[in-house]
Parts: sequence; C-alpha cells; structure tokens
Amino acid sequence: MSRTSRTLRVHPIVLRQVQVVDVRDVTPNLRRLTLGGEELRAGTMGDGLARPPFVSDGFDDHVKLVIPPDNAELPPVGTQEETRFEWNRGVLEFTRDYTVRSYDEAAGTFDIDVVRHASGLAADWAFRVSPGDAIRFAGPKSCAPVNHDVDWHLLIGDDTALPAIGRWLEEAPAGTRATVIVEVPTAQDVQEIATRAEASITWLVRGDYAAGESGQLFEALRATELPEGRGYVWCAGEALTIAPIRRYLRQDLGLLKEDVEVVGYWRRPAAPAAAGEAPQDATAEVLHDVHEMTELLPPVLTRVAATLGIGTHIAAGVTSVEGLAAATGITPARLLPVVQSMQALGLLTDTDGVLANTAHGRVLTETEYVEELSLDNPANRQVLALVDLLDVLRTGTPSSAAPETPEAADAVRDREADQLYYVLEPLGRMPEVAAADLLTVAGRTGDLAASQILAAAPRPGRSVQVASGPGAGAWERHDGAVLLCVLEGRTDEDAVALLRAALDAGPSVAVVERVADQVPHDDHAAEDALTTLALTGVPARTSADLEALLREAGAATVQTRELGWGFGAYNRVTVAHA
Repeated sequence: MSRTSRTLRVHPIVLRQVQVVDVRDVTPNLRRLTLGGEELRAGTMGDGLARPPFVSDGFDDHVKLVIPPDNAELPPVGTQEETRFEWNRGVLEFTRDYTVRSYDEAAGTFDIDVVRHASGLAADWAFRVSPGDAIRFAGPKSCAPVNHDVDWHLLIGDDTALPAIGRWLEEAPAGTRATVIVEVPTAQDVQEIATRAEASITWLVRGDYAAGESGQLFEALRATELPEGRGYVWCAGEALTIAPIRRYLRQDLGLLKEDVEVVGYWRRPAAPAAAGEAPQDATAEVLHDVHEMTELLPPVLTRVAATLGIGTHIAAGVTSVEGLAAATGITPARLLPVVQSMQALGLLTDTDGVLANTAHGRVLTETEYVEELSLDNPANRQVLALVDLLDVLRTGTPSSAAPETPEAADAVRDREADQLYYVLEPLGRMPEVAAADLLTVAGRTGDLAASQILAAAPRPGRSVQVASGPGAGAWERHDGAVLLCVLEGRTDEDAVALLRAALDAGPSVAVVERVADQVPHDDHAAEDALTTLALTGVPARTSADLEALLREAGAATVQTRELGWGFGAYNRVTVAHA
C-alpha cells in the first residue's frame, strides 16, 4: 500500500508569513536562514479559518517558499481554503521547495539551507536577504518520521540533499547504524555534523565537475559493502545522475521497493536555444503544436521502448541493433525500425553504428519511469482504451482494449492504492471514522487501506471488517463505513442500491471517489479522466453528483469535505449520515 515503509502523516496546506531571524554561512557555498514568526503557531487566519500549528517531524520535510523577485511584481499568490491552499498558477514560477533543516518548536523558528548557484531565483534572494525581511511559505504537506524497524540506514546525496541528511544525523537516536555518502562542491563545504548514530560518513568533493555531472555518488555506492539484514535507503540529488543508484539498489541488490526512496531534487537545465535562431511565425508555431498533438507515434513508441528496456540496455553497454535484438528477444529486422524511430524522436543517437541515449533517452533508463510506462504492467495498458474513446462516447459501451484479468485487477489495485495513499491518514482522523469501534472499509484496496485508516486514530478495542467487492446485499452491521472507489463504473441505479445498503447497515458512510469537480489542470489529469470513461463507459462524478446519489439512497444529511490534498482528484470525501 505505502510508497515507503515510513509512516506518512498528512497536514493541511496553509500559507504563512514569517520573518528572517538570522542569516549565516555554514560553508562557502551554503547559507542557512532562520525563519520565525507568530504564524508558525495555532491561531486564526485573516479569513476566519482556524490556522493549525506548523509541524515538521520528518528529516526530509519541505516547504514551498514564495520568493519575491528582485525587479518584478509578485502576482497574487492564491486563496486559502480550510485544508489546502489554491495556488494562482501564475505565481508558481516564483516558488521553490526547500528542506526544513531543523525546527525549534519552543523558539518558534525553523532553518532552511540554500545552496549557492551562479544565478537563480532562490539563491539570489537568499544571498541578498537580511534579518527582518518577510517571506511567505506553505507546507510541509506531509511528514514521514524515520523507520527504525530496520537494521541499518544508507543515506546518499549531493549538496542539495545535505540539509535532509544533516537533520537525519542530528536527530537519529543512539545506536542507529548508518552509512552516509555526500557530494559537495569543494573541500571547504565539508561540515561537522553532530550525531548520536553509529554513522560512517564519506565526503566526496565534486571539484572540476559541474553540479549534476559527477558520477561519484554511484561509484562510491558500488564500492560500499552494506551490512547484513534489512536496510532502508534514502537518496536525493540531480535526477538523471542518481537514476543508476535506483536501478542498482532495486535490481542488483534486490532491496524492497518500500525500503528504497530515491528522489530527484533537481534536473540539469536543458541546452539553450541556438544563438541567432530566427523567431518562428506565430501561426506556423500553432500549426506545429497541433500537429504534435495529433501524432500517435511518441506515446506508443516511448511505452514500447520502456517495456523492452532499450534505454536501459544501451546504458548497460549494449550499443548495437544486433546486441539489443539479443537482449530483448526481438529479431533485428523488426527491432531496426523501432531504433530508427527512437532516433527520429530524439531518444537515441547513432554514431557509426554505435547507439547512445540522448538526455531525453536517459529518462527511459530511470526505474520509476520505466515502471510507469511499461506495457508489461496490465495497469499501464489501460491507457490503450483511449483508442476506443469515440465509440465509448457514442454508445456508452466500455472499451475492450484492456481486458479485466486477475493480473490486471491486481495491477489496478496497486495503482489505486498508490493514488489513495495520501488521503488515508486524514480520512482516518475524520470524526465519523475515528469514532467507529467497528469500521467497514470497502473497495479494491480495502484490505491494504484498513490498517492505515485505523492507525490514524488508535484506540483499544477498535476493529475493522473489509468488504473487497461490496454489492447491494453484502453489508454487515457497522459503526461507520469507508467506501474507496466502489462507485466507479457503476450506473446511478446500482450506485444508489449499494449506498442504501451501506446506510442501512450503520450510522454513517464516507465516500472517496475520483471526482470531477474541477477542470483538469494538466494533460495527465485529463488522460486519467478520459481513460476511466473509456474503460467503464461511465464518466467520473462530481461531488454534487455523489451528494445527490446519497440523498436518493436515504441519507438524512450529506456533506462534502476536503481531505487536504491527494493524488489527482482524490482530495474530497462525501460524508452521509443515515
């Protein structure tokens, strides 16, 4: 169920204003800012909403700073809602995420460390700011304390990861076994960090390498002998540089997915446009954009290439079509047009018959992207249903492009579990759920979610019953029920019958569905919504639709609440009382 073996706690997103209390240079290339103010404490916000206290108990917690530009006016930031902040999209280019280096609750201050760059919004601000200057921020959205149910820890990162690693070292309890590998720009950037842990720290100096171009972290990891037993690994840095680390930990060492957390904190900037390039005619540019939108090759080819592992094989030293054919089990004649098409899309280069990944192609060597795109995963095949979208719209008959098999059902369940991960803890703290001594959790992910929902409000004597595939007549008596995506694809008639049965069996029902309350902000959300429609023939419902179904099912009161934040459309819950 969980993305990580660490326990996640989700918090409301609140915009706060603090002041710079202190500024000091820890090393020549790292500046520490101490921020503090009354808005870190509980209180009331200007619009009358309750402001929860600032919380940070995870070593890699991060906040989003709203950084005032030096020579420009900051756009309106957005609107504060009860459990989240609705950002004005125009202000996001003036925001940057930074790790909470330390938090002193008693003093009402926290520290952030900013790495010096030649130029950059945050670095420019951090190296001109003075005590007394104001800054707004939001977060942390969630906190995940260290998992101590392992035998050892491994922490790896460049200087952007050092604030998190430093906090981990300072807060680790005595006896914790840890191996730490850190890359810094110069020898003067090595820090003395106090720790009670039994920690071995290796400092790597980047020297003449540009940031994000050294392979030292990976080489140092491969030279490190890890202890026996179960370990937890946390790694952060430049996304493409650390990609081999993820593959090595997961594939070569065989560590559990939930015990490996490799996070791309930043990416090397793309090469600038050619000097002197003539501006393109606006009309031609629009026509080009629409042409690109209609191309079927890029999404199909990238998924096929990821599934075959072509980029990964090339990164491992297989640089010919013949070698790739042997590695993939595809004949050279059939594989050749795939390789040539990857060149056309800018994923590969061919120099005298030697294949190499481009910067874009290297993305297809990163395990997380390969897993997300691989068509060997039945859940990923669901996107193929989009080819039947026109027929589904005209007939209401679901697509058959991604047939329901046991393997597909398991894959879909796992994906749904990942998407619901961030809402389970706040869901479990809702009064109707927290008060239930006998709780029913229904849905494909019910067995995975039940323990996390109960853990959000622990109390002796509580128990849970799971209804994996509830129908209208499958409900036992309960003190409260949670329905996780059980209405998706059901007709209104079937949905009402199921809801009526759930309400007849207990005093309250909390419904979490993929809701369509807002126009999708990006193409990923749009793809998700249309794929669901193509697979089921039933469009996603709005919160108002769910409220209407519950009233038709006999609910006395119905209310939609925000869960704070979540994946895509899973950020609202509709609660009904019998």
